Amino acid sequence: MSKLAPEVLWRRHTLELFEAFRQSGELKELRKDGLAACGRKKRFTSSEWAKSPMHERYSSPRYMEWHHKCENVAQKFGLAVGTVVSTCLISAYQPDKAGLVVESQWPKIRVITEITDDQFLARLAYEAQLRGVYVISRQGSVETTLLFLNPVPIVNMEPPAMPSYMPPQASVLSMRVETPVGYPPQAEKELHKVANQLGKDILIALGYSIPKRLRTSQLVAMADKLRVASTLKNGEAYGIVDDIYGEDLTDDRKRRKLVASRRHKLRKRLVKPYEGN
Repeated sequence: MSKLAPEVLWRRHTLELFEAFRQSGELKELRKDGLAACGRKKRFTSSEWAKSPMHERYSSPRYMEWHHKCENVAQKFGLAVGTVVSTCLISAYQPDKAGLVVESQWPKIRVITEITDDQFLARLAYEAQLRGVYVISRQGSVETTLLFLNPVPIVNMEPPAMPSYMPPQASVLSMRVETPVGYPPQAEKELHKVANQLGKDILIALGYSIPKRLRTSQLVAMADKLRVASTLKNGEAYGIVDDIYGEDLTDDRKRRKLVASRRHKLRKRLVKPYEGN
């Protein structure tokens, strides 16, 4: 028998939690009380539930008392409160087909930033939510979730203005993956890959230049010899050639081109990305 994919294994685990609740004696009594709190004898159809006014239920003390019972039961079985409520009140509810979170604790990807500029944060939150993740603003030990708007932005809506202040790329954001205890390590590894790509996509959308992959260069060791920090004046390139190759004029033109090429690559790598920050 082939091994199950980690994501499938976790999904089956969550549905097992749901089945434990469904088979428990608590569902029947909880469903009876919930329908009574809604003034109904029969469960809602999916269409009826979608059209029923939530604010009316939430303004009812009886319903809210019942909802609190659902919270306790959901905590007991490790389920999301919405799973328990929907199972009680919606006819033929199937959590694996509803497109909603079943479990109380599920994997999350978060964008973490310590930037405080309001205009920059507005655009960052927009770009993050456009990709299905939230931004956490961290100031010391305090973390606050930033919401651009609710519901999340749609592709064809007018985005907030691009920020006039662009902080150095390295300080803009970091990505955090949160997983419940017991989540398969192999699946968590894949989430980190997804989080890394999301972070790159967000930075690119903000106007930063991001390399496709992390690469080092052996040329960095020659930065001092190539005088990368300096803007050369006429004739100074010859001095670099002499320092590296001596006064031997063999292939002098080729060597000058090589030095110029290496300087260009190193300045592009070590100098240009940090100018103006």
